[in-house]
Amino acid sequence: MKKKKLILMVLFIVGIVLIGMWMYFNTGLKGFEKEVSNFALPENIERIAMKSGIGDSGGNGDYSTYRVVLVVKTKMSIKELNEEFENRNLTFSSHIENSDKPICYITHCEDSVFTSDREFTLNFDELEQVEDFNDYYFIEFIK
Repeated sequence: MKKKKLILMVLFIVGIVLIGMWMYFNTGLKGFEKEVSNFALPENIERIAMKSGIGDSGGNGDYSTYRVVLVVKTKMSIKELNEEFENRNLTFSSHIENSDKPICYITHCEDSVFTSDREFTLNFDELEQVEDFNDYYFIEFIK
């Protein structure tokens, strides 16, 4: 009887761990990161790096806004990049279709540190060896 209880207890713990892992990787920040990483970029845009974090949205100051930032390399201008993303009609669980908010915010890279308007920063080690940032852009997705 004790052996049966032990086996049930171990199975219960393994089940809880598996459910927790599934929730961690499919919801919240990791889920949003996965959602962003799954869309295909056009041929003329090279994905260099991706990082994510939680920051302030500027609303209630609770620092609960999910942010995923892609670093891309392309010969396109910011205007052309914005048009490309608008024309692709992308939607994420965080983006309300037909809202006034864009699907993403694109800024030009000037160094290896991304800084948003809301005091949110991410360091991209992958960019530390880059000397010419002319063709590099940060693409920020917010949830």
